[in-house]
Amino acid sequence: MPSPPPDVRIAWLTVHGGVFHKLIRLQERLREAGLSCELLFAEGPPRGLKAGVDIPERLLPELAAQGLHLLPRAEVLRRAATSPARLLITDAHHDPDLPALIAQARAGGTKTAQMATLLGDFSCHGADHLLMQHPLTLFFELEYHHTRESKLLPRARRIFFTGNIFFEPTLNELTTGFGSRDDFCAKYGFDPARPICLWMPNCLDVTDGAYEAVMRAAREAGMNLAVKLHPWEYAFKKHGVDPWGLGRTSDAIWGVRAVDEPDSSWSFLYCDLAVMRGSATILEMPFWEKPAVYMPTPRFTRLTAAQAGLAARSSVLLDSLDQLGPLLRDDPPRGFSPADYAAARAGVRLDCTRDAYAQTVSAVREILGQQEPGPPIGSMWKIKTLYDELAGEALAHSLRPSRYLRFVAGRALRRAAKALRPAP
Repeated sequence: MPSPPPDVRIAWLTVHGGVFHKLIRLQERLREAGLSCELLFAEGPPRGLKAGVDIPERLLPELAAQGLHLLPRAEVLRRAATSPARLLITDAHHDPDLPALIAQARAGGTKTAQMATLLGDFSCHGADHLLMQHPLTLFFELEYHHTRESKLLPRARRIFFTGNIFFEPTLNELTTGFGSRDDFCAKYGFDPARPICLWMPNCLDVTDGAYEAVMRAAREAGMNLAVKLHPWEYAFKKHGVDPWGLGRTSDAIWGVRAVDEPDSSWSFLYCDLAVMRGSATILEMPFWEKPAVYMPTPRFTRLTAAQAGLAARSSVLLDSLDQLGPLLRDDPPRGFSPADYAAARAGVRLDCTRDAYAQTVSAVREILGQQEPGPPIGSMWKIKTLYDELAGEALAHSLRPSRYLRFVAGRALRRAAKALRPAP
């Protein structure tokens, strides 16, 4: 007798070893709530997992028995589109295969949802339900990125703000683990008596001197330097798909040892501070209750500065790269107060009484409990009202002048319309 279809199938096409364990934790939480869940992870280039690297091959049969499968992308697409499930959840990255997958699932009677991995990055591909971190996700998509996919947003039936499971301080205990900070230091050759500076570079940092400056600043301050690469650099290590055309990953270019991707969450746990430039990870650090040092970047300057401002209560925001050395040497941040971290979290999460896993499970239960799908949202105006009062001046001024004027004028019209609306 065939097994009944799962309540939830999660098909993830753009997946890397730094965060896939958080989807496994979501699967566990769904099952604790009485919902069956199957996980389909794409394996292979350009941005999938790799058996034997992300997950030991000896674990694959056991995981498959639990409903977790590493499959070639084509097989993930085939199974997700043709095998029944009550709800299909996919990622929300820019991906040429997602629109057809979602359309096929909907045509087969499966409810569909997309889930974001970052605050400021959501590509809508026509799903019935959208799981976003915060209403500001809509601001970034509609006012800043202004992608053609954003036109699909009014077709959605519900938008849930679930807090983002990928910002939860969840350790990868499936494929790696350390009994103590000393064990972590031993693996990477760090002096356990010295603080750990976690450096998270992107492509620009590799080519314009920032990498060397951070290495020098950490060394002169007497700190261990742990390097967590960008996810696409780890993908290059696994699959050989060069994301930035440099021929080598940045750790090889600069002669440092990077943290292994499955150990990424442990580096967040054991670091004493994090250094970044133009990285959205600054919004994740308050959830780990770790101080962040943010350096401005010459690309997307206003946007990245506005994002960093959301976490200003638990970060040190520098005006230039030259300030990093003196800061680390003379007055490194040693932690902020619990109230500071809580304020930073509240800036990017609507509900701070529950973790993002609980909020996501609640959204899934609500979707599955609907007898009929309900009408689409239908109006971009209605969607924009969700973030009108949350987008402060720093975020508004991150827009190009023409988009800034359009946003401010539109917000004024929406406020006026709301004021004129009769009281219920």
